[in-house]
Amino acid sequence: MRTSANVEAVRELYDLARHGKHVEVRSRLRDDVTWRPAREGAWKPCVDADEVLRTLMWRAGLNKLRPSETIDLGDRVLVQLRGRGVERLGAKGLFPRLFQIVVFRDGKVASIQDYARRDDALVAAGVKAG
Repeated sequence: MRTSANVEAVRELYDLARHGKHVEVRSRLRDDVTWRPAREGAWKPCVDADEVLRTLMWRAGLNKLRPSETIDLGDRVLVQLRGRGVERLGAKGLFPRLFQIVVFRDGKVASIQDYARRDDALVAAGVKAG
């Protein structure tokens, strides 16, 4: 089965960040990109590309977060992350998991939103009724 361009872009983004490729990661982010936490107050939301870049480099590099599962949803991708410290970022459960909806616009990342539960992410993406 062939992987969509957006799914491949998410995997590349995390791989580049894990390897410290700042310039390449930044080139894949829109200037007005945002990143919101799974729960209010967990950490300060990112409101521009520089903040998202720093957060992504920290998460993928130091904490070794990486996509373990991805689902193509058109202009967005549902991502399940694995790695160290996901519970600090809002993940819950006996085996903490963190989910994201990564939205693309014009081939670049426009927004990232973290979710503690898969169902919450699917509802936010409009795939599942709340």
